[in-house]
Amino acid sequence: MSSALTLAGSRNVGLPYDGAVAIDDRDLALAREHPRGTERRTLLRYRAALSDVDAYARLPSADRDVIVRWAEVRRRLRAEGLDHDPANLADPLLPYAALRERVVAGELAAAGTAADAAADDGDLRGVVARIRAASPR
Repeated sequence: MSSALTLAGSRNVGLPYDGAVAIDDRDLALAREHPRGTERRTLLRYRAALSDVDAYARLPSADRDVIVRWAEVRRRLRAEGLDHDPANLADPLLPYAALRERVVAGELAAAGTAADAAADDGDLRGVVARIRAASPR
């Protein structure tokens, strides 16, 4: 696999763990068509980890990559106007901001660092890569 990711369009962003979190147009199309079902299938097994920072931190990095990847898909969908509908009390989508906050807090706990990466509102994979790179563990 190449050392850079091809994101939507032709822009490449090099990430240290690009294979596990690569996102292509097919992924975005599926998530766009079936966001709630795709989120459920992707995140259901991580429900406890998304509710507890310490449980998230104990996940193997491959499992954390699955969550990071989905959260980045959600960031892109939110940019297109698709997010949790607060008027629909039955909407199973987590609000993107809450999902991102949980991912960043869990990654900081897993890395054993207190770096403030949450201020960066861009590509979550880049934020996670910086957190992991700064890890003393």
